Amino acid sequence: MATDTAFELVFSDLQRMGEIRHSAKRTFELLKELEFGTPKSQSDTLISELNNIRYASNTNSCFYFYFPIISHILYYKPEYEKEILKYLVEPNFANGTTDTKDIIAVIIGAMQYKMKENEYYLTKESQFWVLNELPKLELQVEREINSCWKELDA
Repeated sequence: MATDTAFELVFSDLQRMGEIRHSAKRTFELLKELEFGTPKSQSDTLISELNNIRYASNTNSCFYFYFPIISHILYYKPEYEKEILKYLVEPNFANGTTDTKDIIAVIIGAMQYKMKENEYYLTKESQFWVLNELPKLELQVEREINSCWKELDA
């Protein structure tokens, strides 16, 4: 199967949402062009469009919607983790997982579960990031958990 087709299968939910939300359409278009050499200005625009999607649903749906997008972006552009890692941590925190190692384990488990269900749930890049980079981000995940706690206390 062609890479473009696999990409479109992975991001089909985002592509469908793009029919009703311009920010989702732009996110899809920019995501399709994303690579290690993507200029910072274009990457910044991608993050801005991603943040403008404002996908509204229950915590599980939000997590599963953003998971392929966030992991794909962070594979190519790890410097954006401070801006977007929250999309993976916050829904799991809201579901009651408040320990750093547990959140990482939940994310890895979610990947394994979804990949059994649909081989095109995540890109190969996303899978690599989840298995090889996410476990190194304990301090960053902890920062996001602390941010969630602060919001509850506010």
